[in-house]
Amino acid sequence: MKQKQPSIFNQNRTKQFIPILWFFVSFLLSLLSGLFLFGHDVFDGLSAAIISTGLDAMRSQLITALLLTAGTALGGALFTHRKFGGIVGASIVFILGYLINFIQTELIPVTDAGGHIEPLQSNVLNNTCFIMIALAILSAFIGAALGSALYEVLLYQPYQVIRYVWQRFIIKQDIANRTTHAVAIPARFRQWHIEHWVAIVVMIGLFFLASQSGNLFIISPDADIHGAPKLTSIGTNIPSFGTTKFVEMHSTLMRGRRLFEIYLPPTYNTPQGKNKRYPTAYLLHGSPGKVTDWVNAGRAAESADSLIDTKKSPEFIMIMPDGNGAPGSTSEWGNSGNNKQPLEDYVAKELVKYVDQHYRTIPDAEHRAIGGLSMGGFGAMNIAIHHPEVFHWVIALGGYYNAMGPIWGPSLAYRQYNSPIIQIGMHPLAQKLQIFLGDATEDKLYYPGALKFANTLKKLGIKYTFVKEPGGHSWKVWGDELYEGLEWINWGPIHVAPQAIQKH
Repeated sequence: MKQKQPSIFNQNRTKQFIPILWFFVSFLLSLLSGLFLFGHDVFDGLSAAIISTGLDAMRSQLITALLLTAGTALGGALFTHRKFGGIVGASIVFILGYLINFIQTELIPVTDAGGHIEPLQSNVLNNTCFIMIALAILSAFIGAALGSALYEVLLYQPYQVIRYVWQRFIIKQDIANRTTHAVAIPARFRQWHIEHWVAIVVMIGLFFLASQSGNLFIISPDADIHGAPKLTSIGTNIPSFGTTKFVEMHSTLMRGRRLFEIYLPPTYNTPQGKNKRYPTAYLLHGSPGKVTDWVNAGRAAESADSLIDTKKSPEFIMIMPDGNGAPGSTSEWGNSGNNKQPLEDYVAKELVKYVDQHYRTIPDAEHRAIGGLSMGGFGAMNIAIHHPEVFHWVIALGGYYNAMGPIWGPSLAYRQYNSPIIQIGMHPLAQKLQIFLGDATEDKLYYPGALKFANTLKKLGIKYTFVKEPGGHSWKVWGDELYEGLEWINWGPIHVAPQAIQKH
């Protein structure tokens, strides 16, 4: 009696069901992988390892989540050779394991260093979430592609053997005589491959969103999610906020044009302030860095506005110069050993002179401060020690106190001359500086050096203020400590400029 063969219709239904089945297998494997990888032991361990390189906790956790998302997708694709299920599963794991916790944290009210509520900017939070999801999907895509490649290298041949044995000896199907029946697809759809075009459009959208993620890694994942506190007017017809602008000047020492950003206090451009002179604070960025860092990431203008509005500080001007030198090495805000890059002299002599000539400043050391973060913290201390006749107040945040990098050249003596921890004991005038140190207790790269420098100051009998905050090498710490540092400065009496003097 002839055995009844399964119909073509049933065979086609089976063939259509198999890809769906493999999708769910890949999806479930990615969920199981994510359950393991996003567990506290793995997540916290990897995050701690990244923090040990000098990053703060928030950026480290985001990087950890993206790496583990890639690992989750890899686990889903490795055993199934199906990328889509792994990508979907990994993306869901990222949302459940990281993004929801991030959103809940950002919904908690936040205050600035002065205790003022920073309003939540919902549109920025939403945009940040979309960018994070795009990064997660791209990470999952990379992980799934790697898992699929590993499948082809490691598992494809063993699977073929298992499949042959199963079909030949278990279900006793004649492979050689088996006929496959494909589902008919209209020719025009086969030609255009609609699903491929959809994938291209989706990938372009993901890359566009991911291209906006710079601040998440350079500043912090919560950059700009909370806005500036609402301030009241400091007087009749006087604005509550200062203004910032970019200024380009010609530098003879640097042999070209140099850019800096300047903050002018609320009354500077008003009739009430036309005869006033103002103290100045010079803020140096870190590496890598640029002139906009202190305003955009460190919220320097917001801190100044808040301090002035609450009468915790008189009005003052802030100057934020560009400290980038020749490509290939950091400038360290110093005079290079080959004399080709005199950044220290540019700041202490040329820039100060230019600002005093073009703006209504109080042109003496008692009313002039210099500060910075990381490389800028080193630069601020180094420049202040070398030029105590120019700067009386110095704020070093997250800095280091020994000369680093190749910019100094091979001379050991010149490196020692540019090491504040050595030079502070050799310059009597520098020992009269007003010094403010700020650092993060979890900044493993620089916090020990700050403690050592503070101990050196103590042994020399030099007065200083040292503020320590929990956290890492991060803008959150530097922004808070800048607020405290600016509040700490005692500018003294503010003079009035003669009406005859006309400046910008």
